[in-house]
Amino acid sequence: MTVRAGLPTPSPPDNHREAVTFLLLFLLAFLPYVNTLFNDFVYDDYFQVVENPYVHSFRFLRQIFTTTVWSFQGAQGATNYFRPFMTLGYLLTYKIAGPIPFGFHFANLVLNGIAVLLAFYLLLRFSGERVALIAAGLFALHPVHTESVAWIAAVTDLELTVFYLAAFLLFLKLPDASHKWRARAIMCAVFTLALLSKEQAMTLPVLAVIFEHFYRDDRVTTTPWEKISRYAPLWAMAALYFGARSVVMGGVTSIVLRPNLSWYHAGLSGIALVGQYLGKLIWPAHLSMFYVFHASEHLTDSAVLLGLASLLLCVILFAELWRRAHLLSFALLWIFLTLGPVLNARWMPASVFGERYLYLPSVGFCWLVASAAVKFWSGDAPGLHRPLARAIPAMLAVVALLYAVKTVRRNREWRSDEVLYRITLATQGDSPQMRDNLGGILYDQGDLAGAEREWLEALSLANSNPNALDNMALLRQHEQRYDESIDYSLRALRSNPVYMIEHVHLGETLALVGRAAEAEWQFRVATTLSPLSTRAHNSYGKFLFDAGRLEDARAEFGRSVAVDSTSQAYDRLGDIYLGWRDAPRAELAFRHAIAMDPFDSHAHIGMGQVLESSGHPGDALHEYETGLETNPLDTLAKAAVVRLRAASPGNSIPR
Repeated sequence: MTVRAGLPTPSPPDNHREAVTFLLLFLLAFLPYVNTLFNDFVYDDYFQVVENPYVHSFRFLRQIFTTTVWSFQGAQGATNYFRPFMTLGYLLTYKIAGPIPFGFHFANLVLNGIAVLLAFYLLLRFSGERVALIAAGLFALHPVHTESVAWIAAVTDLELTVFYLAAFLLFLKLPDASHKWRARAIMCAVFTLALLSKEQAMTLPVLAVIFEHFYRDDRVTTTPWEKISRYAPLWAMAALYFGARSVVMGGVTSIVLRPNLSWYHAGLSGIALVGQYLGKLIWPAHLSMFYVFHASEHLTDSAVLLGLASLLLCVILFAELWRRAHLLSFALLWIFLTLGPVLNARWMPASVFGERYLYLPSVGFCWLVASAAVKFWSGDAPGLHRPLARAIPAMLAVVALLYAVKTVRRNREWRSDEVLYRITLATQGDSPQMRDNLGGILYDQGDLAGAEREWLEALSLANSNPNALDNMALLRQHEQRYDESIDYSLRALRSNPVYMIEHVHLGETLALVGRAAEAEWQFRVATTLSPLSTRAHNSYGKFLFDAGRLEDARAEFGRSVAVDSTSQAYDRLGDIYLGWRDAPRAELAFRHAIAMDPFDSHAHIGMGQVLESSGHPGDALHEYETGLETNPLDTLAKAAVVRLRAASPGNSIPR
């Protein structure tokens, strides 16, 4: 098979054939991930969706587009990420489907299906239908994509790929557009959405320049101005994005997460990462949602040597393709340019290597594999026997089946936090983050010994891990070993003084030992560091409530519900108004709490008190009994039920 160094002339449309192809590819993209629809929120999903006020109300639209992606966390949310479209997508999904994982997983599946279809139509312009169909099928089934599709928090890679592919397709079609400026405007609008989805979108103008000057079929006949006019709008939008990003973040990459990692070691690590990424594309085995990063320190490190060998082979392949199948060499450029931004470990988060970063680059890889398969299939490969060539379709079918089975199985890893952390630790046992997270799960399950074991193991791997230190402080607080709890809290704060929850836990412990002034200071620091944290406001409000400072508590819980409504805050407001004998406002607060959590026994019992005092014994009895369904040991509600039934002849109480 010969790959032309330009764009093939589209064949006359066959609507029925196109519809069948569309359906086939969408099913290939959708069906292997159906079992993700019943997975829970896991890992970062809790922070980015469940505890993110930006996702729950349209009143934060300005903050979504003018702050970083973690800014809702306050001082501890400092990051290099500016991804407004991710948060906007969460907001729209939340408003449509509510706070349940199903809607967010379904959105990921739809985006994945769109990405597969766009990959097909893009590659259809580069090669024959057979190559495009095989490549899109491999892209739909490749197991390395499971993280991007099965994990809600990885939606950025799906959004980026959808808009990136769409923008590049529009760029390819510019010469055929009847209204040039309109076509450029639409291209720029789609490119802007890609930029607002993820930073890798900045590579698109570079790819456009390379394609325009070295690959487009009319590159010899067009003038320099015609070439520039096609990709200049992309560069203009990129410049605007850089300006906006600099204003929002104080720089393009204002935070260096690994300042102790020298540029030399970062370069060596980048080479090692190239080998690791290519390895996962070629052989998607031993996949994991988290990989512990170990910086490369010497040129002779095995990972660096493997990366160098991979790069050398890719250079040789590129040179051969440039000579024999010119356009196909662009697939290698696609892989490396779109992967480039994630190779700098100095500004990457804890997960320096991530399978999700391969979602967009794998389009080029699938194109290469499909082209090779079709070449062998057609018998064009020298020295290939005809029977072996005829076996190519069967080999592709086997690979597709293995890919699909592995993808379906891997999806289960994201069904819950505990499953995810345990499976990850099976291959990444030296990850302090995963140890710390698993300890949190065990603590919530009441396995305090297991939680302590995991947290101490996390500290043995990284003795200044602020999360593990803070969790040990929480454990010692629960065990009433308050001096040790305070010591762990102070160590956590020395490690990272801007973490809100560390101040909250320290404040709670100080309050328990009677150091009220110091406790209040910690709560004030927490609410200052993270003014949009309902956890901080509710904890401070509870402290004030327990201290009998009801007006101050009311104000603090009011600040909490102004940020994001929670049943805990409304419960306390209801208690305060009930104590003040302000029945209308108490009832309103409890009704808000019940609307948010129908199983909130405290709110139902509080409503019972309000209704009983207002002369509605039947309604009050109903609320008391509803509260007892989830909290059968509540003595106040039990006594109220006995009292109300005894006060009514025949146990018939009008409602």
